[in-house]
Amino acid sequence: MAGIVICGTILAVCGIGRYASKKNSSDDESDVMEGENKQLPKGFYVTQKTAIFLSLLFIIIVVGVALLFYFVPRQEQQQPCEEVVPVCEPQLPAVPVEPTETPREPFEERLPETLYPEHYEIYLTMYLDEEDDDKRFTFEGRERIRLRCEESTDIIKMNSRFLNVDVDSEDAIEIQELSSGDSVEVSRAYLDDVHELFVIELAVGMEAGNIYEVRINNFGAPMGDAADDQWGMYYQSYDIGGETRWICNTKFTPNYAREVFPSYDEPHFRSTFDLVIAHRSKRWAMSNMPITHNVTLDDDWIETHFNTTPNMVTYLLVMVLADFPSVETTTKYGYPFRVWAREDRLYAANYSLYTGSEMLTYFEELIDVPYGLPKMDMVAIPDYAAGATEFWGCILYRESRLLYDEDVNTPYNQQSVAAIIAHELAHMWFGNYLTCDWWSEIWLNEGFASFYEFPAVDHVHPDWKMDHQFSNLDLESAFRVDAASSSAAPLVRPVSGWRDEITGVFDTTSYSGGSSRYRSLRAFLGADVIHAGIVSYVKNNLYSPVVSDQLWEELTLADAAHGGTNVKKVMDTWSLQHGHPVVTVNRTTSSMAVVTQQHFLSDPNDAVTDKWPNLGYTWYVPMTYTFESDLTFDDPLKHFQWLNKEVTGELDLSMASASDWVVVNLNQVGFYRVNYDDENWNRLAEQLKTDHDVIPAQTRTALMDDCFKISQAFYTDTVNCLRLSEYLDLETEYPTWELMIDNLPFLYRALMRTAEFGQFEFYWRQQITPLYDSLGWDMREGDTLEYRLRQEAINTACGYGNEDCVKQASDLFSEWMDTGINPTPSEVKSTVYCTAIKHGGTEEWIFAHEESLTNIAERSNLRSALGCSKDAWQLERYIEEYFTDSQEVYGVINSVREKSATGFAVAWHYVMNNFEKLRSSIGEESAYSVVWDFYPWMNTDYDLQQLLSFGAQREDMPSASASGFHNCKLEVETNIAWMSRNRDSVRGWLDEVTSQQTSTNHGGRWRNRN
Repeated sequence: MAGIVICGTILAVCGIGRYASKKNSSDDESDVMEGENKQLPKGFYVTQKTAIFLSLLFIIIVVGVALLFYFVPRQEQQQPCEEVVPVCEPQLPAVPVEPTETPREPFEERLPETLYPEHYEIYLTMYLDEEDDDKRFTFEGRERIRLRCEESTDIIKMNSRFLNVDVDSEDAIEIQELSSGDSVEVSRAYLDDVHELFVIELAVGMEAGNIYEVRINNFGAPMGDAADDQWGMYYQSYDIGGETRWICNTKFTPNYAREVFPSYDEPHFRSTFDLVIAHRSKRWAMSNMPITHNVTLDDDWIETHFNTTPNMVTYLLVMVLADFPSVETTTKYGYPFRVWAREDRLYAANYSLYTGSEMLTYFEELIDVPYGLPKMDMVAIPDYAAGATEFWGCILYRESRLLYDEDVNTPYNQQSVAAIIAHELAHMWFGNYLTCDWWSEIWLNEGFASFYEFPAVDHVHPDWKMDHQFSNLDLESAFRVDAASSSAAPLVRPVSGWRDEITGVFDTTSYSGGSSRYRSLRAFLGADVIHAGIVSYVKNNLYSPVVSDQLWEELTLADAAHGGTNVKKVMDTWSLQHGHPVVTVNRTTSSMAVVTQQHFLSDPNDAVTDKWPNLGYTWYVPMTYTFESDLTFDDPLKHFQWLNKEVTGELDLSMASASDWVVVNLNQVGFYRVNYDDENWNRLAEQLKTDHDVIPAQTRTALMDDCFKISQAFYTDTVNCLRLSEYLDLETEYPTWELMIDNLPFLYRALMRTAEFGQFEFYWRQQITPLYDSLGWDMREGDTLEYRLRQEAINTACGYGNEDCVKQASDLFSEWMDTGINPTPSEVKSTVYCTAIKHGGTEEWIFAHEESLTNIAERSNLRSALGCSKDAWQLERYIEEYFTDSQEVYGVINSVREKSATGFAVAWHYVMNNFEKLRSSIGEESAYSVVWDFYPWMNTDYDLQQLLSFGAQREDMPSASASGFHNCKLEVETNIAWMSRNRDSVRGWLDEVTSQQTSTNHGGRWRNRN
């Protein structure tokens, strides 16, 4: 009843039902209907039924509220929830189960050691000319192999690949025991293509201790075409004066001799070789050894006979047929030294001639072992896939890696030529005199040659600071592959006989990783010990296969009277397991610091796999160190301690002041990263700002590169690294700047879409400006270091908006637009094009776009630059144009998303809105890969939700793509975590340093902070 009263009151107040309250009969409604022309009172009207309904509804609401207050307890009476109501999560693609890798069939056909080849006599005929008819671009031959029987056997196995070997003709294969002259009957001979074997089964066995000669009287094969097959023996042409000329050469490294003659084509087999080549007389023939004589066969054919080679492995044998001229000199110790090139390029051979002859003498004196062959030829092959190959006495080079013309080539080309010559000449000792016993030890060849590039080039060009450049050229690449489980491998690793495993060990680990570890070894043993040990290692193993343990043994003996180091014990931890540590130095008292080591992985989500054996991922770490009050950079072993394969150790700082900064791993000679406590990072930053030259350039480089790399993996805060960089407006060393700039893209991506990005750009613009101003744009000025530093300065200054750099780049681009002649230096074309488009307008973009369609030489740079536009409509148009082009879409999307926040947004939204179109045009797996490749720029919760939403809509994606999705999700979550840890401190630091900038003072802006 109360509810009715209340309801009536409310209705009355609202003016509802005023008319209804006057009617009391059932015909009231009809009266109203009939009275259309009557004047009704003003107000709102409802029928009686409606009023009753509303009253009942109100009663229900009031009762419900009363019940709610009655039954729900007050806050102080509430009990903790026992259950959490689940939130509905989007259904994401299932995490795919990693497929179980099917074990590979073991390779069980390594050559048996029952027979050992002592000597080959090889006769080859090569056909290169039209007159050769069907035989053109083929070769044929015969050979004799002298074998020493180590164990009695009735089967002969040697290597053969792609060879046509006559096994059916009478006397196709003949075998004779040399002391008695008795023949050995062949019961069967055949080729095993799977294992690349030529097998001879005997009716009567060969007896241990006897010497046999095997004659294979007819074999041959087509030559490879240099356009697609540069292994074994291959042919090519070059043009000169409108004439096409044909040449051929061999390339047997690592195991392609078997494509030219049946052989014991494994590195532990060493033999001598006598070689005869039959060829047309319009070309000369060349091999490892000097020519003994030529025999005329007819008016057009000759046989070239070569001297017997030293005892060597099959892959070092080389053959060349060409018509090049040469330049010649004689080395200090009397060796003829020649460089060969086609006649229109021979003028560019003089630098190589001088450099090579000087370096050959350098190595003879360094190792105290003569070169050993009667001559040295270096040949520039027009089309040679490898940079160069160390054939003993006759090194083959790609033309661009041997010839240097100072009027055409850059200073860096000059350094590149010098380095590769040094590398190949080092192989004459490390690889030729001494060869790895098996491919698992290839670092003994390639790591040593890679290391000795640096002192050899330094011998010829001491002003190039090669020791400092080691960090950029070898160490950094070794660190990079070694810090990711997907690419890391032990220095000495298991290798079967399968071809892909053998070729796979010629990688960064063997080259740069080997040289970096040897450099570390050399540093902690000392120059005198390492020299004595290496000389002994070479002299005691001449003409022999070697393994790492032989090297460790010689070095242990050399150090016995010095440090007494058990080199094998130490180096096993660096050679038998992959990876390297980050050593954290945490100063706990004034006289001591706690040091810990941890396996360093550059991606926090990475984890080691069981692909390779390991020793627990701890190392014997050689710690050279110094501190502010006793600088020992010039005497790094004065303060030296081992971290003895334990996780934790102590560093003795009893001689240091409590306020001293500490530096570990002087000049970064040890193969490990270093981290410090925040206070030490701050002290080092202050030292750099006060007087950066107190810390040598190599160590400055290491400090900053270590800090930025480990900060990306959450070992330290990024602001520690940025504080180190505050002195850089005074830095002039190329290696330091190059590695600093190498670290900037990570920060650029992280901050690109944040409010502080403008301050970030401003800071680096100010830091690079003094260097940019000092170097200018003349790419022909200065040596290789200045040349490369100028490139870095221009690229960075323009990239971060230096006003003069932008103007210079825009002017060059405008000149190209106006005249049709491109004046841009080749070294900075990508930067100039990007800068002109970024700071230009529609006219520049359209010119670049049209030019990219017709100008093949500039297409790559221009297409990358088109993504630099600030205009979203241009970027979307650009993506749309190539969106269904499977060859171009990846590059186009990347060029757009990496340049700016606008570009990222345009690229992401276009791909999201058109994914089905993308999937149908380039394939499902490729389309998903395009999406996953956005992850380096994605670092916000919004980004993650966008990714999750995309995945939820396609929960049935293929397993491989689902794996990519979850990896992408993990990386985005890591990016978010990095931002959560670092963004606030980076923002605060940027506020501080940029607020102190003055428009008139480039120097000293950050150094006077308190």
